Amino acid sequence: MRRIRIGVPAELWRAFLFGSRARGEGRPDSDLDVLLVFHALPPDREPQAGIAEWIADEVAEDTGVPVTVWSVSRIDLERGNRTPMLVDSLDDGVPLWPPDAPPVAIDYTPDDALFCAAALLDRVEEGSAEVEEAWDAGEPQVAARRIRDDLVRMCTAMLLLDGITRPRRSEAVAAFAARHAPPREMAPVLRWAAASFGPGGRDGDGPVPPPPGGLAAAASAVEALRWRVAARGRELREALDLQR
Repeated sequence: MRRIRIGVPAELWRAFLFGSRARGEGRPDSDLDVLLVFHALPPDREPQAGIAEWIADEVAEDTGVPVTVWSVSRIDLERGNRTPMLVDSLDDGVPLWPPDAPPVAIDYTPDDALFCAAALLDRVEEGSAEVEEAWDAGEPQVAARRIRDDLVRMCTAMLLLDGITRPRRSEAVAAFAARHAPPREMAPVLRWAAASFGPGGRDGDGPVPPPPGGLAAAASAVEALRWRVAARGRELREALDLQR
């Protein structure tokens, strides 16, 4: 914290330990995850976030303890800007600085869900071009990975619109399938996406096998889920507007 406060050109508001170490679930090789909340940062959080990461790398080299930092600003804590990871991190968070600061808890609201779902829809909209480029370049593994990740994004978006923030990766796919009864023809693709994260369900970097029915079937599932997410988002927005 001393190095961060001296070296990063932004005023630090709070710092928290989060993740597996904060929950008491860390392994001997687990990183120390530190959330840095600054009073204000530029929209891209740079150069402050990059400097904080450089300092964390220095500390890790000096101590032999791996440290990962995540930099946000106070505006990210406001309703309509909150991500599920931020809400969950603060829920787990152990205050580090100031030393006597109380925990901070924020709710994940429908406005936050709409904000995050819209961001995921935008990210998935970019995917078709990336998949086509990878296919044309003779990189089916890259194309399959992007389609897999877009499926997970859409399953996650549907859960967020339900107010559910915790499932990640394969767990998000399974939770979506359990809650939303997807069409029978989509089931093999969803099982493929979930299984591609390995036995533990969290290995996002391992090889991704070809999807059942080929890339076209998986891409069709992504488009179907995009439609469902967009429709659910409109319904939620209309309900919120009526309440207001």
